[in-house]
Amino acid sequence: MTALALAACGGGGSDGSVNTPAATSGAAVGGVATGLTAYVNPLIGTAPGLSPNPTAHGAGGNTLPAAGLPSGMVQWGPDSSNTSTSAESLEPGAPAGYYYDYNVIQDFSLTHMSGTGGTGNDGEFPILPTVGPAVSVPTFSHSNEVAHPGYYAVTLDNGVKVELTATVRSGYGRFTYPAGAPALVVVNATRTNTSTSVTGSIAAVGNTAIEGITTGGGFEGNATKVPVYMYAEFDQPFLSSSTITNGVADLAFNPGATVQMRVGISYVSIANAKLNLQTENAAWDFSATEKAADAAWEQRLDRIRVTSTDTTALTKFYTAFYHTLWAPSVWSDVNGQYMGFDQGVHTLATGQTAQYSGFSGWDVYRSEMPFRAFLFPTETSDMAQSLVNDADQCGGIPHWVNDDYEAGVMPGDAGSLMVAGAYAYGATNFNSADALTHMIKQANVYGNTCNGTLTNGGRQTYLKYGYITSGDTGIASSTLEYTGSDFAISQFAGALGNTTMQTIIGARSAYWQNEVGTETPPLISGRTTAGAFNTETQTSTGDYDQGSAEQYTYMVPFNMAGLVTALGGNTTVQTRLGTFFSELNAGPSAAYLYIGNEPGFGTPWIYDYVGAPASSQALIQKIVTTQFSTTPGGLPGNDDMGATSSWYVWASLGMYPGIPGVAGFELASPQFSAITITLESGKTIQINASGAPTSPYVSSLSVNGTAQTSTWLPFSAVQNGGTLNFGMSGSASSWGTDVADAPPSYGLPVYANMAAAFNLHSAAPDGSSNTDGTGADFDGQLSAYSSTAMAVTDGQVLSVDGTTFTWGSTTTGLDNAISMGQTVDMPSATGTTLVVLGAANNGPSSGTITLNYTDGTSSTATLTLPDWTNGGAAISATNLVADRVALTSAHRLTPAGSTDTTTAYIYYEEIPLTAGETLASVKLPTIISAGKMHIFGLATK
Repeated sequence: MTALALAACGGGGSDGSVNTPAATSGAAVGGVATGLTAYVNPLIGTAPGLSPNPTAHGAGGNTLPAAGLPSGMVQWGPDSSNTSTSAESLEPGAPAGYYYDYNVIQDFSLTHMSGTGGTGNDGEFPILPTVGPAVSVPTFSHSNEVAHPGYYAVTLDNGVKVELTATVRSGYGRFTYPAGAPALVVVNATRTNTSTSVTGSIAAVGNTAIEGITTGGGFEGNATKVPVYMYAEFDQPFLSSSTITNGVADLAFNPGATVQMRVGISYVSIANAKLNLQTENAAWDFSATEKAADAAWEQRLDRIRVTSTDTTALTKFYTAFYHTLWAPSVWSDVNGQYMGFDQGVHTLATGQTAQYSGFSGWDVYRSEMPFRAFLFPTETSDMAQSLVNDADQCGGIPHWVNDDYEAGVMPGDAGSLMVAGAYAYGATNFNSADALTHMIKQANVYGNTCNGTLTNGGRQTYLKYGYITSGDTGIASSTLEYTGSDFAISQFAGALGNTTMQTIIGARSAYWQNEVGTETPPLISGRTTAGAFNTETQTSTGDYDQGSAEQYTYMVPFNMAGLVTALGGNTTVQTRLGTFFSELNAGPSAAYLYIGNEPGFGTPWIYDYVGAPASSQALIQKIVTTQFSTTPGGLPGNDDMGATSSWYVWASLGMYPGIPGVAGFELASPQFSAITITLESGKTIQINASGAPTSPYVSSLSVNGTAQTSTWLPFSAVQNGGTLNFGMSGSASSWGTDVADAPPSYGLPVYANMAAAFNLHSAAPDGSSNTDGTGADFDGQLSAYSSTAMAVTDGQVLSVDGTTFTWGSTTTGLDNAISMGQTVDMPSATGTTLVVLGAANNGPSSGTITLNYTDGTSSTATLTLPDWTNGGAAISATNLVADRVALTSAHRLTPAGSTDTTTAYIYYEEIPLTAGETLASVKLPTIISAGKMHIFGLATK
């Protein structure tokens, strides 16, 4: 026997696909489900769903029937395969893993990522119990397969019965062989379920144990490789005919034996893998371990009890709840050690129970992280702290975490959104100040990286122009991603008392307006560096990541009222939505809803904002009943670490956390007549909806005994428990239809004066640096005016063009406003001329300014402001009238605080007022021709 073998190529990937098992049924007492794990069918989502036009990673849920615990490090499950044809040729873009239609199980690997696509999808240490002496890959039938929470079993066609269960960090296998058949267990360290050749080795430890190391990582082609360690024990010695060669252990046991295997893993060391096993799974008692796993799932599922006699509805709900709890997964060992993003071993700080990995950021920030924080705030606080720890070790909050690296998958700044969302919904026990420091830098300083991988790739042009022209896939949709994260960061900053950053970063959330194109009807559109709008069509995809122009046009969740106005108003949008929802899962290239992918999650709730909540109520029930089922194809798209399933759970509760970073819920119809939610505090939220789901419409609502017509439920109303009594009806009612009943929208307000509208810090004394995003930055590239060179100080009164202006704030340093359609009141405005003090970056910039008068009339004019550097040219009568310069900065500040040789200017422009009228307010330009327009002051003379 070889005691140690170095890695070599070996094995192969495995795949799978489609069919229909019967729905798991459970007992019911008095209409209330008991034994909730009995209603979970882990095979749901293991085959392609209903979408005819999937994303690159397939239409299936990509779930798997693994044995594991909630957030378990070990997810031990089957990797099925079609030995004659690759999965990619049968399931376009489908990743390797378990597929229901494939009838070969190539092995059972210890780790998985539920619901994701792509290679590098974990699958380390594939293990195959089979009939020896030669290795044969067995076929199987679903009639011989059983899957429950914490348990998976299958009797292979070669007669071997495989049973798997797990603890958090270990797996327990029981392999029963046919009488007289040579018993063989193959453990492979040289491949995963998606990589055919990885570095790995296995060694024997006596004749009842093995230990090994393999290589994981590489998700979606990422170059990072991750060591994974294993220690396994068997309940009987393996025979002398066993071999360990080139990283593959062929372990032989007595013919016809029942072989038990307990295995621990770690990402730190073999010693820790052994410790994990011995601490969590020391006894040879498979049934006890299985029962403990079932109990762990039962405890989680019992947090939401729904009333129904419909076992199909119960199966769909509790399976979705189950899938929501798979990830993020525990990354630290029982001794508190974990491998950090700096590739060093760390120990959990006091107060943190576990370090987590497996953050599918772009997918889970919308609904799953708020759901976890809502129900499990202590655990979710540890998840938020895990992301902060990652940032401390690598330089920035990662937006897609696999193992101990930033996978760099998907656009935007999902890391900030996950943390801010968790905080908003009650998961606050983490280093929030440290988190905000990272968020500010990622939001304000382009080029911020996590171990060399950009965390904010699209921000270079986003900060420069107010929209993305390059740096992220889908320039139009990625702009919306950053406006959403900026809004959430601003809410987080405000909650922590940093009002300056709340203002600066929050103002940029209005950049979505820069992309309202000129099509009829309007679409969110990409733009060029020169400011021109790209020509978009309802189904165009080039400027949109995993979606169409129509699908992304509605993704402004924090200012839906402003978007609706931009699209033509409530009636117009209701009609447009009617067409959009005529298909429910149309795929990423259509002008209809694609509920199987995350950008469409919030869209069904928009009717709440446009005075037609009954339409949302009917639509969501239609989606729940037609797009989700109890078959293997029962998910409308990739589950993406539980994201799609979390949407289903929210929809069943009749509420949705629609505004990232704001704690509250858009309301629709509960899908059960009674729902009891037990919070971590032990207090309960009771939702009563007598008649649901047969009566699908809300006719009334009382919250904690008070009647309510608003379609928005503040989190504070139920954070400490409460009661929601819905009146349900078979027909649409007028409930929630008044303008005041809409959920909140967060547009830019009407400002009392220009100083109140300031949202940018653009000038600082010489020597002031800005490497962390907290200092002065005029052009979005960290260059700033020199207040030293301009001889201005905060609060200084300046005389310009016959009138006076007051320089920026003495407390915040804010000194100008990026023009985004704000309305600014002009108290005591008298005179015949409006004087505008300002400049452009990447200009000249032009836009329409609106002058509103006290008698209710208005007029418009074109406001043009030159670039702050005048294109690098000296001011002269030929290129600029010299007396238009109000202030000159003989040099600019660099991010390091040094000075350059470029001269920068602040200009003034005169706009005539309508004769005989008194100016009441000014609406600054919304759409700018090019670059960004900055206003330092408004005055009349």
